[in-house]
Amino acid sequence: MSELRLGLARARLGPAAALIHSNHRLAACEENRLTRARQAPTLGPPELAIAELLAQLGAQEQDISAIAVVHDDDAPDWWTRQGPASRARGFRVQDHGPAISQIEPHAAHAEYAFRASGFAAAVTLVCDTSVRDGYSAFVSNESGTTPLDSVGSFPIAEIYGEMTDALGLQSAHDEHLVEAMARAGTAEKAAVGDVISIEADGIARPEDLRRVIADAVSTYDREMGRRHVAAAVQRRLGECLVELLNRLAKASGQSRVCLSGGLFFNTHFTTMAAESKAFAATYIPPHPGRSGAAMGAALVGLHNIPGEVGSPYLGPGYSDPEVKQALENCKLSFDLQREEQVISTVLRAVSRGRLVGWYHGRLEWGPRALGHRTVLADPFSPHVLENLNGYLKKRPGYRTYGVSVPRSRLTELFEGEQPSPFMQYEYQPRDPEKFGSLLPPGVRTLRVHTVDETSPRYLRLLERWGEMSGTPVLVNTSFNGFHEPLVCSPRDAIRVFYGTGLDLLALEDFVLRK
Repeated sequence: MSELRLGLARARLGPAAALIHSNHRLAACEENRLTRARQAPTLGPPELAIAELLAQLGAQEQDISAIAVVHDDDAPDWWTRQGPASRARGFRVQDHGPAISQIEPHAAHAEYAFRASGFAAAVTLVCDTSVRDGYSAFVSNESGTTPLDSVGSFPIAEIYGEMTDALGLQSAHDEHLVEAMARAGTAEKAAVGDVISIEADGIARPEDLRRVIADAVSTYDREMGRRHVAAAVQRRLGECLVELLNRLAKASGQSRVCLSGGLFFNTHFTTMAAESKAFAATYIPPHPGRSGAAMGAALVGLHNIPGEVGSPYLGPGYSDPEVKQALENCKLSFDLQREEQVISTVLRAVSRGRLVGWYHGRLEWGPRALGHRTVLADPFSPHVLENLNGYLKKRPGYRTYGVSVPRSRLTELFEGEQPSPFMQYEYQPRDPEKFGSLLPPGVRTLRVHTVDETSPRYLRLLERWGEMSGTPVLVNTSFNGFHEPLVCSPRDAIRVFYGTGLDLLALEDFVLRK
């Protein structure tokens, strides 16, 4: 008997849905990828995402046989709220099919992270601000998941939020900006991190930590002070994370760890965790945030786990006829090319310093562009940061960008061996001068996306670029408009292409120029 399971979760930017079919097909998407409203999150169920994912799997609403919702203390019945679209279609999640089960958030995180890892057994660590000690830990294996007893209080995400506020930003909203500041700062120039200590019962910090941080910033020029202080506190919190991991390894006797929760969007922390060798192997799923827990909710109680549960490419995809129809509806001129022609056209543009939109396959499930909805640029162009920060992203000049590299060439070009298929780790270039155009003053590391045969077209693009330039590395940043999520549909890509500083768009096998 076939089964179609629906998992639902809600994050700050709105809800998300994941579908798992018993025939091992999967699909997952956040609602804001379809509403395009990043700053005004949907309050009810992800009705557009559910409809789009059902179409992706060739299923209908009545085929859903089980629904699991990640419980939310702030809005325990959020999935019952309806918008105009669901009322018009008569779709009511709470009345649909079997009774809805509610899943505890950290249990959903742990289920997704462990099942995606492929490990036979592991500790799963979930870090965010929602629980007393700042984390939950589990031992997971094929028999199930068991909570681990506390090894002390480690509210790392909470302290990071306090630092965000103290730096004049908004906690639970701007932590990614603090991470960027820290990357451009020098930890040794601010001793403020020393006020955070590691004790037998966990982390100790001053009650007035926000004031301490603000005072430390005031001893410098404001912008440089914020960067140095962010770097110092972030490094100290990374040391606290390593201590937590060492305690969990000792308490559990396990050699592998999975990391999930909002803290692990931060690549400084994930890199420290992997490099610490507290565990022999470290895994972070494609979507460690609260929305990613929708996949975990759908997985709870499922014994026959689909092999693609760890894929980052689970969102909507569009056929060539659908792309062509969108182009013709917009009355646009375009070239239809074969794959090798598309790659050649794109790389010629990149080699001339152009910014290229690259759109192929299914939308990424997770926070980062991974070669399906990506903006490409030449990392060695002398004006690459000026073009990206000044004309495309409207960001401060100290912001840098991730790069994609073939997995087989990682250790040749960067210091580190751990593959980074979801751009979850940072690396130092072995030749910093070569990457000087992409490294603002003070920045030493880059987020790296390692590419293998699971993305054959993108891998071929990088290999061809290596043949042309001598180094198979391209800038990979998200394909989106200002204050928007990643583009989803062909129409989204067309609109962003004409509304931003992009020069060329490769939309599957269709090429558009300005």
